[in-house]
Amino acid sequence: MKNLNAAVLLLNVLKTTICTLSLRSINIVSCNKKSFLFISFAVFPMLAQAQLEQYSKFNSDGSVEPIIDYFGSRKINDQFALTFFGLTREKWGQALIGLSYSPIEKITISASAGIEHGQKSPRYSFSIALNNKTLSFLALIEKGRGADNYLYKVNVFYEFSANSSLGIMDWRYHGLGPNFRYTITKLKATVWIMPAYDHEQGTGRCMAGISVSM
Repeated sequence: MKNLNAAVLLLNVLKTTICTLSLRSINIVSCNKKSFLFISFAVFPMLAQAQLEQYSKFNSDGSVEPIIDYFGSRKINDQFALTFFGLTREKWGQALIGLSYSPIEKITISASAGIEHGQKSPRYSFSIALNNKTLSFLALIEKGRGADNYLYKVNVFYEFSANSSLGIMDWRYHGLGPNFRYTITKLKATVWIMPAYDHEQGTGRCMAGISVSM
């Protein structure tokens, strides 16, 4: 009974947090709002697998930046899948639609394009993921208009058990550091924490979040 009450409490807290942050972040789409919502509602019903994530960046100056992202996919066949990624933060957002290709079971190559807040030009993304039972690797890059308008994420994770994994990640605008993840199987949720050093800005910060399978 205690475990059940704790699970219900956690879900209620998660629901409240996501709803609050969603309302707070609703203005980030600005002039791209109609396009963002159209793409989102057109694609969401088509997705068979999806994950909603909310995390926060705790900066060294004491500020906290909440971020919500959503990733979904739907298989076309054994090798190809339709993908969607959306992200919203206080002053910026993006929505990308693309395809993933798996030539073999352990390798997935993805490419997508879409819109971002404050830009009329498209934003592009490319990634490659390798999975070998307990070991996984991901390299991702996003590029928008402008020489400095890009993001990269590179990580390697080792799965110690069905519930816990530890990795190292280099993530632009976030930093370089270890990332610990723990999955609560009954809730289909994963909590994670990542202390990091931003080598571009020369400062430390910490990220913590939760993702829920939908």
